[in-house]
Amino acid sequence: MLVLNGGPAVDVSEAVLFPYDDRTIPFRYRLQIGLVEGLNPYKGHLIAMNRGEPEAPDKAIGYYGTVCQVEDELRVWYRGHGVETGGREKVHICYAVSTDGLNWEKPDLGLVEFNGSKHNNIVACDAGKDPGSCSVLYEADDPDPERRFKMVIEVHPYYIAVLYSPDGLHWKEGPNNPILKHNAVEPTGLIKYNGCYVLNGQGGNVGTKRALVTFVSYDFDNWSDAVVLGMRRDRPPHKQIPGCHAGEQIHLGAGLWDRGNVIIGVYGMWHGESNDREFISMDLGLVVSNDALHFVEPIPDFRFIPAYELARGEMNFPTLEQGQGFANVGDESLFWYSSWRGGDLNVARFPRDRLGYFEVVPDPKPNLQPCEDTHQLYWREHIGDMVPEYADPHFISCLIDLKGTSGSVYINAEGLSEKNTLRAEILDEQMRPLPGYSREDCLPVTEEGLRTPVAWKGKQKVEGIDAPVRLRINLECERLDDVFLYAAYIADEG
Repeated sequence: MLVLNGGPAVDVSEAVLFPYDDRTIPFRYRLQIGLVEGLNPYKGHLIAMNRGEPEAPDKAIGYYGTVCQVEDELRVWYRGHGVETGGREKVHICYAVSTDGLNWEKPDLGLVEFNGSKHNNIVACDAGKDPGSCSVLYEADDPDPERRFKMVIEVHPYYIAVLYSPDGLHWKEGPNNPILKHNAVEPTGLIKYNGCYVLNGQGGNVGTKRALVTFVSYDFDNWSDAVVLGMRRDRPPHKQIPGCHAGEQIHLGAGLWDRGNVIIGVYGMWHGESNDREFISMDLGLVVSNDALHFVEPIPDFRFIPAYELARGEMNFPTLEQGQGFANVGDESLFWYSSWRGGDLNVARFPRDRLGYFEVVPDPKPNLQPCEDTHQLYWREHIGDMVPEYADPHFISCLIDLKGTSGSVYINAEGLSEKNTLRAEILDEQMRPLPGYSREDCLPVTEEGLRTPVAWKGKQKVEGIDAPVRLRINLECERLDDVFLYAAYIADEG
């Protein structure tokens, strides 16, 4: 196991260092971050699963749900909107499975009757009320097989319930519902982090409009009344615009992707042009956290998934909703979402872990070329040769404790070649290279790829080190504009 100290110390089997996580990569030189937009503007929003036929229980998909990995397949739980005989709209929790995240099968579960038939994909849930959302967590190692699947549903912001299931299809209510006795939330994110369950959403009586708040529990039945205010979008001096819909807000908190030492979140960017709900628009934004409680935007107001060009163009105003669902599948990273007011299940696709990157910025050395500018003339005359040569672009990680094991280093980068190389160093706490792991010892990395190994002369792994270390990555590039560094990994392979 590795221990990272880029926030609360956490044990992980693999540390992933993303450029946009400034807690695990606190030091950087001549590098700036960029984020990748998850929508091809020429192809629009990619549909992963179509809504059902008009008579189906999911004639419209209001996602508000979860995609998670269970053994060798992906499963999704989502809100299906159907119309019962007589015209009443009914909401059920529906279910589908996939092996690639791009093509989904809706199994005939035969569990719940809808319009006179049980031939549908509705799961059996004894909550007895229309669910407003369903956040699912799978824990294969729970000693109680009846609780290996856990769900939080929103019946109403003031009635949040938990349910348990042995198979993800048959659900029973927990013993302590509603779990929030004196508070309200509209939830999305649900993970277990460092032994604690965390549930986030919008709300929480914290003196703002829609904000990201988090509740915690250590047994899944008993939850805190007090919340952590993780992020807000209203700007100082935080004057409240009259009415609940106007202004910049956070919709439904953030769906979470637990990567061990860092958590990636996707939240609803509520843009309230006025208090008329029909004039609301919502994009999806990207946030990161190192404790599952406090969140920051690497690039403020960046539209990670813009809402324009919604599939089928059904809505007057573009509004998206996130769910709990982000996964690496093969060589891709996938994120699922939908339109806020019902439609299909959409998916955003990225090359694996390439959500954001480091790119090189120009050498900051003053321009000492002849000119008539008095400032430059002063530099040339009085400073000139005193200005040293600048170092190559590089970053240095937080402290990483290998705990006596051996670790392998990998790089996710684009644009590397014989002329654009990368070298890694292992440093001590005071940023001094360790013998055998210096820049000179490192074999140049010249091949781009999603997971390219790094080696030193005679060494394929970092081993035999008892004290915490730092990873330094140096870019030695002739064509700086060609290189993009997406991630570095240190894997416990001891």
